[in-house]
Amino acid sequence: MADAAVDKGSNAILIVGAGLSGMQSALLLAQRGHAVYLLDEAPGIGGSLHLLDRTFPTDSCGLCISSPTNATYCPSIECSLHPNITPLPLSELLHLDGAPGRFQARIRRNPRYVNVERCNLCGDCAAVCPVTRPHAHEGNLAPQKAIYAPPPRAVPNAYVIDMTACIRCGKCVAACPTQAINLDEQATEQTLDVGAVILSPGFSPFDARRKGEFGFGVLSNVVTSIQFERMVSPPGSTKGKLVRPSDGKTPKRIAFIQCVGSRDQTVGREYCSSICCMYTAKQARAALESQPDAEITVFTMDIRTFGKGYERYWESVRQEGIRFRRAMVSKAKQHPKTGHVALNYVSEGGEPKEEEFDLIVLAVGLEPLESARKLAERIGLGVNAYGFGEAGEFAPVASARPGVFVVGCYLEPKDIPDTVAEAAAAAAHAAQTASQP
Repeated sequence: MADAAVDKGSNAILIVGAGLSGMQSALLLAQRGHAVYLLDEAPGIGGSLHLLDRTFPTDSCGLCISSPTNATYCPSIECSLHPNITPLPLSELLHLDGAPGRFQARIRRNPRYVNVERCNLCGDCAAVCPVTRPHAHEGNLAPQKAIYAPPPRAVPNAYVIDMTACIRCGKCVAACPTQAINLDEQATEQTLDVGAVILSPGFSPFDARRKGEFGFGVLSNVVTSIQFERMVSPPGSTKGKLVRPSDGKTPKRIAFIQCVGSRDQTVGREYCSSICCMYTAKQARAALESQPDAEITVFTMDIRTFGKGYERYWESVRQEGIRFRRAMVSKAKQHPKTGHVALNYVSEGGEPKEEEFDLIVLAVGLEPLESARKLAERIGLGVNAYGFGEAGEFAPVASARPGVFVVGCYLEPKDIPDTVAEAAAAAAHAAQTASQP
């Protein structure tokens, strides 16, 4: 479907969601000369990029492929350095008026409570903060203070306060040597004139507590794949070492349970999340590299390796001695003294089995962000039965509203190559819609 004829008044483009797809679109458009506003509700741009130390099927970081030229830095830093890109963290799109080529986007910029220019990352504020909160990715395995530092590759690289946890005691204000903290900072609003809009707000990992039979949040030695991703990554709290949460010991027997929150009618998530089979294979290999004598078992319904090189990657992992067992786990229970977790399942032969492990990893699926659903409502877009955004059948990045394009996991769960390809397509359409630089 061709782009609709528009009155091209502005060459600026607003991108809502500064994860991998948003940054890819931003870099492509900025390279072409467009002014780009890169907005995200998080304290920094980068999205789920901050989770990843290695990606399948190459086992390298590889995220620099998001840059249209040979990247010098990670995409988040590249975006912050490009003169045509204006990062807008802690921001949200409130209203979108106008038509393609001449949109007026009303945005709210929420307070950080820490002056980015003054913050020197000394950490004195966090040292005196009396309040702890679960880590955004590691949960209670590595709790953070109410005032905390962003991930290493986040932009801007300055502390931020979570006001849902802060008790306003003022200790951080007194401790800050540069007077960077203002607990009374207020949100501001502004209107941006843009020619096109790209929505790429990303995804939310499935809340594993909804599958109570696996005991997440109750059994200390049951973790999610998001937490385990940080455990096997050098930037994580354990510096890449495998640690059992209950006692700090190194787990020898590790089990992965796949399709937690995917292909499951009981939680309203009948769809496949697309990436879980492959990231489980990647994490299992990383665990074996960290702990060569570990015994690793993956419980799976089946294996879906549909991408380029994915089947070869999975087969190489299997040949390293990682067991893939086709079985559905029905229950997990933890021994109060040993900390071992027993899994009950039915074998392929139909026999009930019970097996003990030191650590259980739940491979959680992807689901839409609630904030993304509300955003769609505010600007007049629909969502599908699961809450994901909708695009045209023959125009896969075009929304129902002309001039607004939709990409990435906002539409459906997908891996990095598909995300990057869609982001490039959206950038091309947005460039055609906006005025030329």
